[in-house]
Amino acid sequence: MSALRKGILIIVLLGLWIAPPVRAQIDIPLESLVVQILPEFDRPDVLVIYRISLAASVNLPAQISLRIPRAAGAPYNVAWEDVDGLLYNLTYTTEVRGDWLQITFTTPSANLQVEYYDPRLEREDNLRKFTYEWNGDFSVQNLVVSVQQPANAEKMQAYPGFDAGQRLSDGFVYFTNPVGKVAAGTTFKVNLRYEKADDSLSVGMLPVQPAQPLDETTPGRTSASALLPVFTLVIGGVLLVVLVAWFLIRRDRESSPSTRRYRHKRSTPASVAEETGGVVYCHQCGRRAEAGDLFCRTCGVRLRKD
Repeated sequence: MSALRKGILIIVLLGLWIAPPVRAQIDIPLESLVVQILPEFDRPDVLVIYRISLAASVNLPAQISLRIPRAAGAPYNVAWEDVDGLLYNLTYTTEVRGDWLQITFTTPSANLQVEYYDPRLEREDNLRKFTYEWNGDFSVQNLVVSVQQPANAEKMQAYPGFDAGQRLSDGFVYFTNPVGKVAAGTTFKVNLRYEKADDSLSVGMLPVQPAQPLDETTPGRTSASALLPVFTLVIGGVLLVVLVAWFLIRRDRESSPSTRRYRHKRSTPASVAEETGGVVYCHQCGRRAEAGDLFCRTCGVRLRKD
């Protein structure tokens, strides 16, 4: 073998040794799997959610392939959970396998979430029926199946193996089947039936809650004690402005001339005659004038006052 070929071979082998291997799915065990089935939650279909935790023995990153019903068309979401507890989307490929749609992706995390909508909810007047099937793609150490009773639904039944239902803090009734350990290749079905007189969706019945508990340390939240100095300053400022305005108005009123007006009473001729006490006679005809007369009542001549 030439030196050039040996060098190329060594480089390839080093690259394979350095690059982190992506484990293909060969009986990848699951530590836990929670299957949540929510009929008529935010769509008229059935929302199915897989919450997956890979076993500690699985080397990461790992390639995962799982199947969902072909009728779903595509998964609604495929995501991995980071150490911050948030979900981040994963890229995936799909391939039709008979009645199933196989989803393949590579995950850097042991915690995953896969969601899809199954449109195969049967309706017969008020009666609803649905069948979920676990296809046994993985061996599961602890499998739990949970079914949410839709809003305004009655006579809900989930079988086989489910409890009588329990109302949780969100106000909905959940039926639970703690299946436990399941070997790879083991399949089973979950049957649902209930009555519902309307087409309302459960999401509209959820109570509005804060994303995290509210306390004194919540970002953007200010305690009343911290705002007390601000309120005191505002109220004090308003009172000061009112007092200054009142003082200025009162000073202006006291310094301005009196606004009272006195009407000057004009003296009439009659009052003049009364004040002097004299009697007036017409100098033309001699007739005695009455109090207040300006002209003689007999001849009409103007009366003299002196």
